[in-house]
Amino acid sequence: MASNLEVAGVLIELLWVILAIVSLAIFVFLMFGYILSRAVIHLDRQPVPKNPADYGMAYQKVDLTAKDNVKLKAWFIPGTSNKLIIMTHVGGLTKYGSTVSFKSFYKLFNKEIEFLKIARHLRNEGYGVLMFDFRNHGESDITPKGGKAAVGLEEYKDVVAAMDYIQKNDATKNMSVGFVSFCMGANSTIIAMSKQPQAFNEVKCMVAVQPISMEVFVRSYAKKRLTTTGGKLLFPVIKFFVNLQSKYRLQDMSPRDYVKDLKVPTLFVQVRNDPWTELSDIQGFYEVTPAEKEFFWLEGFTHRFEGYQYFGDNPQRMLDWFKKWM
Repeated sequence: MASNLEVAGVLIELLWVILAIVSLAIFVFLMFGYILSRAVIHLDRQPVPKNPADYGMAYQKVDLTAKDNVKLKAWFIPGTSNKLIIMTHVGGLTKYGSTVSFKSFYKLFNKEIEFLKIARHLRNEGYGVLMFDFRNHGESDITPKGGKAAVGLEEYKDVVAAMDYIQKNDATKNMSVGFVSFCMGANSTIIAMSKQPQAFNEVKCMVAVQPISMEVFVRSYAKKRLTTTGGKLLFPVIKFFVNLQSKYRLQDMSPRDYVKDLKVPTLFVQVRNDPWTELSDIQGFYEVTPAEKEFFWLEGFTHRFEGYQYFGDNPQRMLDWFKKWM
């Protein structure tokens, strides 16, 4: 029969094995949270595989300069009227959209997103269109200190740069302006209108497609990918690492504090069954907005990205909004 000393030795070894396994599991868990936090603040930099000419539209390549001297690459598609639409894209996408050939750490969607289809609908109605890559995206410059995204809190400067270009260009300075803005692009446009309202005097209206609070997105995305329990456990880790690395806290990456300053008629658009958000988030933006507003629910879809492509395939609701207000 084993002595008490031998039994104690076996128990100690077993405890060390358990401790090692638990420590490894914690390390892997923390590393996974860290990697996901990096994906939040270092958004994909996708290529720009097509241009307006590929969709039968004449265009000019345009350079924009933000107030912090970040250089942005843009397309100006001339229209036949005195009306101009600025399009601002989703974080991690480009002025073109998103291409399925792009390989990343994670796959957000398995279909092509083509914002140029939306631009073509607008151009066919006589609108000019200005499209640009946000900083750290597409063909635009990277920002200092690692090119970190702020989901609107820095990118709003790029929207102001677009308005500055319009106001200084003889061909566009007297045009009425509207916006079609998606996700981070919607955040950026809303924040820009709040921070520098004088730059937006010629803006008549906006279509805001799925603006979002990044904290809500990360929490919802984690639950969707890792089950509810796994998401609840991992979310605080992701949030901790984002806040550790970023100039802005995750909970502040939102247009929540800025929609109260919206002065232009705004059509809010949202996929009702979007699994990567909480509908109370965008409903909160809508309720606080003091300007003329409407809500357009996209029914019958199960993926957030289907909302980004919707007006490319079904433009009428968007066109009606611009016709009403411009």
